[in-house]
Amino acid sequence: MKPEDFIGPKVYYDDHGQMIFSDRGEEKGVQLLLDVRGWGAIQHLPIKDPDKFQDDMGKWIADAINEKLEREL
Repeated sequence: MKPEDFIGPKVYYDDHGQMIFSDRGEEKGVQLLLDVRGWGAIQHLPIKDPDKFQDDMGKWIADAINEKLEREL
């Protein structure tokens, strides 16, 4: 089995829980894959909205996974 077989065709970022889930379709369902972490460092960055930055990081990671899945499936 390859990682993409387990993950399924796409992932999405949940900004309410800072988690990335796979959407494996109706038959296999949704699977938690990753928690977006790093708040200990992010909250101290010299930026105006660290909450938004953490969400932007989660979306960026999910987009990267989806791009790889598109190339390999």
